[in-house]
Amino acid sequence: MAIVNIHEDVIHAIESAKADLNRALIELDRLPTFDAAAVAFVAHAMSNYMHVNEAVLDQLRAALAGHPDPEVVGWVDALQRVTDMAHQTVGRLLRVYEPAQIPLKFEYARLERLIERACAYHQASAAAKQVEIICRYPGDLPEVWGDRVAIAVIADNLLSNAVKFSPPGHRINVTLAPGPGGAVCSVRDYGPGLTPLMQVRAFERGEVPGHPGPTADHPAGLGLLVAKAFVERMHGRLWSESEPGKGACFSFRIPYAPVEPEKPK
Repeated sequence: MAIVNIHEDVIHAIESAKADLNRALIELDRLPTFDAAAVAFVAHAMSNYMHVNEAVLDQLRAALAGHPDPEVVGWVDALQRVTDMAHQTVGRLLRVYEPAQIPLKFEYARLERLIERACAYHQASAAAKQVEIICRYPGDLPEVWGDRVAIAVIADNLLSNAVKFSPPGHRINVTLAPGPGGAVCSVRDYGPGLTPLMQVRAFERGEVPGHPGPTADHPAGLGLLVAKAFVERMHGRLWSESEPGKGACFSFRIPYAPVEPEKPK
């Protein structure tokens, strides 16, 4: 009798487990598909928001310096800790995807408009460091053939780095000019600059030797790695010019027209 009861219990457990599995599979089908591209772009947007938040916190800290109420100072410190935690989370999100996974939408675009918007966005964080962003371009710059979002991401990464490494009171020069086969955008800062080895390593994952270390919102090498991947997928080129102590200039070229794939020889 006991054996029969055990047998029935086993059958009941199996049937129950099967029913639970079927319910789980039904619920799984209802879940939205994971979109790595959406996560990547949301992470970049969150990173930008954190930059602005950092600038506001810096201004608050300066305005409240020497405040007699220690609780007020504690609130600012608490906001800084929350911001640091958010940076860490965004940093992890930015590490889990590769730019090659993201489909691009090619179309003709006004490069100067995209760059102007990026400069306007970073004005707040630059102003917090007393850094001026100056953007110049000719009035007859031809349209380029590329993905608007990818170009915005490239500009965001270059400007973010320029603001990060610019000493207070200096400027960032952003210039656009027609070049052979495509329009060229250059972002020049007057920070610590890079050695030839550092320029090579800047496009790799990992810390750049001799350069200020990575932070949670700027995972070492990732921003330029993403920018380079996007530029190359749009059949363009990204390069740098720098000398230690004389700042750095990062430039990228986007073609004017679609590039035909090379025919196999």
